[in-house]
Amino acid sequence: MNPAVIKAILIAVVSLSYGFSLLVSILNVNHIRPGIDPSLADFIDEQKYRSLLAYNREKSLLGIGEGLLSFLALLMFLMLDGPGRLDAALAGFVGSHRLRAILFFGILSLASGILSLPFSLYHDFSLEARYGFNTKTIGLYFSDMIKGLVLGAIFGGGILYVLLLCIDSFGPSFWFIFGAFLFLVTLALSTLYTSLILPLFNKLTPLEEGELRSAIEKLAQDTQFPLSGIYVMNASKRSRKSNAFFSGLGRFKKIVLFDTLISQHPVDEITAVLAHEIGHYKGHHIPYSNILSALSIFVTMALFSLLVGSRSLSQALGAAQLQVHINLLAFFLLYEPLSLLMNMATNGISRRFEFQADAFAGHAVSAETMKRALKRLFADNLSDLYPHPLHVFVNYSHPPLMARLKALD
Repeated sequence: MNPAVIKAILIAVVSLSYGFSLLVSILNVNHIRPGIDPSLADFIDEQKYRSLLAYNREKSLLGIGEGLLSFLALLMFLMLDGPGRLDAALAGFVGSHRLRAILFFGILSLASGILSLPFSLYHDFSLEARYGFNTKTIGLYFSDMIKGLVLGAIFGGGILYVLLLCIDSFGPSFWFIFGAFLFLVTLALSTLYTSLILPLFNKLTPLEEGELRSAIEKLAQDTQFPLSGIYVMNASKRSRKSNAFFSGLGRFKKIVLFDTLISQHPVDEITAVLAHEIGHYKGHHIPYSNILSALSIFVTMALFSLLVGSRSLSQALGAAQLQVHINLLAFFLLYEPLSLLMNMATNGISRRFEFQADAFAGHAVSAETMKRALKRLFADNLSDLYPHPLHVFVNYSHPPLMARLKALD
């Protein structure tokens, strides 16, 4: 196919994908929210509800602004043959095609981060601060950012290097070999996250003996949950929002409680939140999610293998000859509509899992306690109570509060 035609298709796909996402966001911002449901009166008064509406509207508008700037920058980059120009500039002083590919995507990631930096700073130090959430200092913010860049360079650069090595070494069958490698890496990272990654950003301390620890251990025993440790994370150093999660497999399985959750919720509500997390384990949601992840990885890589050797695709983005990393960028742009459909499907499955985990918690603790915990979580975090249904369908991995309360009833 003619490179000019391919370029037009790429720009059209990017524009249509962004246009759909923008439409969903605008519908959600303009969606009419009803008054406070009477069942929430003990947790959200009229003043807090006004704050909740204003907070979510401002956060959505900020996201729309950031998305618009990113889209316009990408559009200009593609129209001016930016990928080919950048690659040609790198080729002038980098001989290795693998190193050039890593630098190519590193520069794009850095440029994307610079574009989003003002929005991120405003989000944390204006929006979140005005609504009483942000507790991080500017020093901590940039420390987190630097650590994130280093981790991204190590893992992202390493994975890209292995991809290029597989393409050079295994030819047409590279997609299966690399897909298996990538799945194993994601599995290992999710298993060892609380042991290797999380401590770089937060301090984890074992939960002290007392009423809460006894209640959690009893819950684990009653539900036959193989617990290897209960830890408290100092989440309050960054935000007053609260949550809890468990991660890892086998002997690496740990429960992690935000210190904000402990300070804002009574013991029975915390055990209800953890019963919900145990419900994911009992419902085998983690293995199912891993299967979906593996399927997504292998489908993605199989499709990429169809385009990896296309010279016209590289030329469409301004390159003089075939460049695998430029084809990888083009593939991700073309893949966006299918990625959106797959995300909607996985989000739908995830929401179903959340309902099932809520139901498990309702039986393990009590439906009323679980409802109280959810109401307090949503109220304290100023979560959107009435998002637009299409916004939920496209973007939500968790059901809205009112749907969860109705299901528990």
